[in-house]
Amino acid sequence: MPKLDDVARAAGVSKATASRALSGASGVSPATRERVERTAADLGFRASNAARRLATGVTRTIGVLTPSVNRWYFGSVLHGIAHAADQHDHDVLLYDLGAFGKGGHEKFERFMLRGEVDGLVTITWSLVGGDLGRLAELGIPVATVGEPTPHSRSFALDDDAAGRVATEHLVQLGHTDLLHLASETEVQPLDASSSDRRLRAFQRVSAEHGLRMRDVVTLPTTLEGSHRAALELLAGADRPTGIVAGTDEVALGVMLAAHQLGIRVPEQLSVIGVDDVPSAAAFGLTTIKQDPAKHGEDVVAWIMAQLQEPRPEPDRQHTDYPPELIVRASTAPPG
Repeated sequence: MPKLDDVARAAGVSKATASRALSGASGVSPATRERVERTAADLGFRASNAARRLATGVTRTIGVLTPSVNRWYFGSVLHGIAHAADQHDHDVLLYDLGAFGKGGHEKFERFMLRGEVDGLVTITWSLVGGDLGRLAELGIPVATVGEPTPHSRSFALDDDAAGRVATEHLVQLGHTDLLHLASETEVQPLDASSSDRRLRAFQRVSAEHGLRMRDVVTLPTTLEGSHRAALELLAGADRPTGIVAGTDEVALGVMLAAHQLGIRVPEQLSVIGVDDVPSAAAFGLTTIKQDPAKHGEDVVAWIMAQLQEPRPEPDRQHTDYPPELIVRASTAPPG
């Protein structure tokens, strides 16, 4: 394994110059830096991340705090972050916080002690207010994806608009008896979760059109959980003609339960979701499309811009992504 001394000797420079050239530090001419880097590559030498960090203060790492990695939304955001980070020659340091009460806060504390990153992304309900406020202690660009928050720059689907568009779609088809199926939040939400905002939009549209106000039903967010709950819900005689589901997973669980109960979709029951997960098209699910991978790419672009030209005050702006209605076969006028 070649050492720094070997690189310096072969490149005809001092060990200190070789170290500065390979770590990206200033004080080295472009020609010398290129010669040292070429020599290091020829010899198969790699500068340690620790040495580069000491010399430049740059870790070339973006930290990500997430409550889950095995759900479509979180995985899609992570995919966008990882892709964009790679384009900027950065790695991703992932902390899967999980639900609070199951070690999430302890993992956050460990991150605060050990996390050495250039920028930080927290995804949706990863943190509660107290911990979010502490992120300012890091002195690095911090952003949130999935929730508007006053604690950091944030990027998320416009959930109010998404809930309104979904509900208006069924109303315009002629439905007057609708049910909103909210999705359970997995960890302690902020002041209001995306599910809460979509529900409130549904309630406002229903009130504006004088629709029957049924009690809101909250189902497990997973396909399996929503399917089990929907079997019991749809078996009753007093069934709505249309369902606005908080997520596609809930909507797909409802469609599966309806099929097993002999309820025809959309002739007897219209169903609309939110997200446009990959399986939505295969099931013919009408939905509100969002692109979490793009949200992840955009948050990395913002972090990189902040690193290049830091602002004296933290940027608290929020980016709302407009919803896009994708009409498929699961919605139609009431029979």
